Amino acid sequence: MTTGLIGTDRRPVPKDLPQSWSAELDQALDPAHAVLSLAARHRAVDRACGRLLSCSPGLAAPPIREPIASRPAHEILARLLSPPQVDLLNLWLATAAEHGQHASATYWTPLAIVAARTTELDRTALAAALGDRGVWFVEQNPDWARLAKGLQAHPNEQSSAEPNDSGVEVTENAVRADPDLILRVPAPWSPEVTRAALAVIASGHLQQRAVRYATAVGARLPLKHYELLRSNLQQIHAQELPLTPAGLRSVREALLALERTVWLRIEMQSAFSGEPIMVQRLEMSPW
Repeated sequence: MTTGLIGTDRRPVPKDLPQSWSAELDQALDPAHAVLSLAARHRAVDRACGRLLSCSPGLAAPPIREPIASRPAHEILARLLSPPQVDLLNLWLATAAEHGQHASATYWTPLAIVAARTTELDRTALAAALGDRGVWFVEQNPDWARLAKGLQAHPNEQSSAEPNDSGVEVTENAVRADPDLILRVPAPWSPEVTRAALAVIASGHLQQRAVRYATAVGARLPLKHYELLRSNLQQIHAQELPLTPAGLRSVREALLALERTVWLRIEMQSAFSGEPIMVQRLEMSPW
């Protein structure tokens, strides 16, 4: 340090320098410039290696209380995250919360990224599936501050029940006049409600919203109606629907979305409960 202050002309460079430092001096055309560079390096190393004067301890993460979901359940979650399918992710989160199980820490970041990009991912179900430790994890990232605030608002509440029209008779004509009526019918659905929903989807009147609507129906349709879904789809398939090719394609895509959603729920129930699937999956052949 002294050599750097008074100059190499007045004080020679020390000979007991580390080997790497003396090698740099030997290669330098200007010893004075090399000494100043080495002094700056020494200062940087000294500051980097020094101990902080004070540092408050970080907050400890809460313990994990609830059990982690099974591997099959997480395999389903991985499918729904690549690419993200928000409606179906909400189903997974709700099913996990229903069974009192948590998402593995491996999936906290992907779930938080999806939730930070869209408000359609159910915050209540996400908070329940993450658990206290997962919510704490989200709080540690400043970029997720808004999401963390939403998760803290009601971490243990159940999703608010949707308004229902339990006093309204659900018929095919009533559902055609108001397709959203079917989504307000309280569980459990009767076979007549399921048939009305299937008939409206097969009518082709929903057009661009058919797939999204069918997915919403699939999220509510009783799992025990899967066989009813099978028989009704076979009847629809046998009929000559008065639709254009584009309309037929829209109906088929909607029915496929409906069947996929119901079957996904069957898979989820099996994955979270550990019970085997007792029904055979419906194979939908082309029109």
